[in-house]
Amino acid sequence: MTDISAASVVLPRAAADKEARARLAYLDGWRGLSIALVLIGHFFPVPGINLGVLGVEFFFVLSGRLMGEILFIERFPLKKFFKRRFSRIYPALLVFVIAAMVGLAGTYIAFKWKAALTALTFTYNYAGIFINRAGALDHIWSLCVEEHSYILLALISVMVTGRTNVVRLLVVLALLAMANGAISYGVLGMGYETTYWRTDVHIASILLSAAICLLKADGRLPAFLKSQHVALVAAATGVLLFSDPVPTPLHYTLAVPLLALAVNTLDFAGSALKGPLSSRPMVMLGLWSYSLYLWQQPFYKFVDERGSAPIPMLAAVFACALCSYYVIEKPARGWLNRNW
Repeated sequence: MTDISAASVVLPRAAADKEARARLAYLDGWRGLSIALVLIGHFFPVPGINLGVLGVEFFFVLSGRLMGEILFIERFPLKKFFKRRFSRIYPALLVFVIAAMVGLAGTYIAFKWKAALTALTFTYNYAGIFINRAGALDHIWSLCVEEHSYILLALISVMVTGRTNVVRLLVVLALLAMANGAISYGVLGMGYETTYWRTDVHIASILLSAAICLLKADGRLPAFLKSQHVALVAAATGVLLFSDPVPTPLHYTLAVPLLALAVNTLDFAGSALKGPLSSRPMVMLGLWSYSLYLWQQPFYKFVDERGSAPIPMLAAVFACALCSYYVIEKPARGWLNRNW
């Protein structure tokens, strides 16, 4: 899932394997950081910055990098690609939606069948704006954006030839999506969710990160961007630009490109950044991140809407998420990948 550098080719096999594991570790750590930001933002909000929103952007730019590597560099077969995406995402999602329907029926958190169906068909990010929504499923909007991006990037991978043409198209589409968001929110006065839940706006994060990934793979990143400090500086600046005093459209036109640059230049970063990301707690959070993402929302709603104590609710999130990961997500993914 990573590009092969000249350095890794000349390393002895054991050293190359170690480097590959380290690279995977810090990408898992980035995913762990993403879900940590979401959990902190929801259960222990920090004044002045929405860490939950920021965590979603960390997820998106990582997804853009990984999809760029898988679809355009490794040229992963699309049939196998979509099978693996399905096995990774759908079993845990299906169980979560069914459990939410059963567990939340009759509670103060309204649960609607239409909302459940749109979550399972990855249309919630539009249906939740214009038709029907349920608070326990509101986070599914971001999963919908991811799924739509898989389809678009897969189509581009088979319809557009030449890496340069692909990069140009990704950048143009990302800029159009950014402009769409700025106009919708800043000029037309649409609300935050009405604007930034939409794939035609929020896909910019994924597309831009994929474009930077391809530029890096082709050796076309400027030399100064390969400094060991670039990823840390870009990430820190991106976080600061996501603070509340900065107008919302600038979050998605200035901060997102910096986060996309940060995740793609992690390979050049020093141990001050890759070390913490590669630590076992961050890697484990990354492995559990999808189940944590699914299950945090209902318990967050109890905290946000009913004022429940955050620590017991967060403990319940981990309990449900770990059961989901070890009983549903991991076994289902392994079985489907072996037998489908």
